[in-house]
Amino acid sequence: MANTFGRIRGRIEISPVVVLGLGRFGASLAEELTCHGVEVLDMDSDAKLVQECSRFLTDAAVGDTTDQQTLVQFGVHEVERVALGIGSSLESSILTASNLVDLGVQDIWTKADSDAHAKILTQIGVHHVVRPERDTGRRVAHILGGRFKDFAQFDEDYGMIKLSPPAILIGKAIDSDRLWKKFHVRVISVRSNDVWEPLAANRTLSPDDQIIIAGAPEDLERFANS
Repeated sequence: MANTFGRIRGRIEISPVVVLGLGRFGASLAEELTCHGVEVLDMDSDAKLVQECSRFLTDAAVGDTTDQQTLVQFGVHEVERVALGIGSSLESSILTASNLVDLGVQDIWTKADSDAHAKILTQIGVHHVVRPERDTGRRVAHILGGRFKDFAQFDEDYGMIKLSPPAILIGKAIDSDRLWKKFHVRVISVRSNDVWEPLAANRTLSPDDQIIIAGAPEDLERFANS
């Protein structure tokens, strides 16, 4: 395994990552990491998926991730970070996560498909639990109305949106303090002529600009509809 890890020097200084499971989430994660120069090693029980993804993986193997000895043979215990992309099979996800905890992996990331699934993973010692379907659903819910160009939520009460400036901001210098007092949102960045820049004092917006605004999701919705 040490030789496998040493074959590539990534553009980003991050230690190799093992991805267990090559479903939509695992495959997307593995490919994105590879694009940034990270060594990615994967194991999946489906030989077809392993073959399809082998073009962008540093190394891959067909194996049962619920078997701890199989993980040891693959060298999972030698890496710092492991991402578990198994979500649809609750039993496989929990057994694999338990194996990773028992092997002492320092940084375990797992996908969960429900609140109950996420709770169990956290209870057995997983460090990070992500809910990609839920997060995507939240994002789409906020951009369905057409006012938001994009939406990202970082906490239950904090997110950012990209949108065209509402009428109340066009042709006027932005008063950040007044905007905060009235809507509890702040303009973070402005895109003009395809260039993103921090908001400058007394900046005047045009209808062709794009802006990024931060605040609580309900305040962002209220501002966008003002």
